[in-house]
Amino acid sequence: MSLHDVNTAFGLITLPANQKATPPATSSPKPLTPAQLPPPSTPLANRINSYAKAKLPSQTYTHSLRVYTYGRAIVHECFPDWNLHPNSKLDETWFITAMLHDIGTTPEHISATKLSYEFWAGYHALDILQDVSATAPHGGDEAGGVASREQAESIAEAIIRHQDVQDKGRISLLTRLIHMGTLLDNVGAGVEMVHRDTIRAVNETYDRKGWSGCFRDTVVKEKELKPWAMVSRIEGFEDAIESNGSGLMREWDEGKQSD
Repeated sequence: MSLHDVNTAFGLITLPANQKATPPATSSPKPLTPAQLPPPSTPLANRINSYAKAKLPSQTYTHSLRVYTYGRAIVHECFPDWNLHPNSKLDETWFITAMLHDIGTTPEHISATKLSYEFWAGYHALDILQDVSATAPHGGDEAGGVASREQAESIAEAIIRHQDVQDKGRISLLTRLIHMGTLLDNVGAGVEMVHRDTIRAVNETYDRKGWSGCFRDTVVKEKELKPWAMVSRIEGFEDAIESNGSGLMREWDEGKQSD
């Protein structure tokens, strides 16, 4: 593939860091369901999904699936020119990014490194994506695919920068995707780009119960263990997480289904 084709396939198209500079194509997104936005089923996607399911706590695993699905839904309705087609290389790359972005927050890993959890996760992703044997003992299928260096580096870049939300400089398309998916699920930002029925369907498919409290506790623990951590730069983050859990996402955070 040409350099342009490689960059396009793996989400390395450059965008302004300021999300307001890339307005959505519509202000009235249509409802979608997870069944319309299924994860890719490539050997590489399956290997990483098996690994993530084995290593992540169940609440973090379902959060990762919600992040992936929200990203797909937002692009489908608001940024169709990004060409995030089902089972494309970009879809595979986005799915893997979503499934590994919080691998550094597990009880096993968060206290085992002095690195901020997103930095450790990015470096870890870079390793396991190019080495099948690294996931085999932990749920990853040895027969699974291997990422190219370019794909692995794009994923690592997006994971490392997934909490680097600002309005200066530039980011990759893949980084923008992880920003949109995580911000919606964690603090309710970008809700205008997703139909309310889509949010309902995603939360009912990928159980959200207790997520806001779980993630808030993770942020608190990270800052206690590493006062220098990247997440410390996000002012009021814990309050924003709690507000989302008691506001937009309340009925699913509390495990209550409305009529």
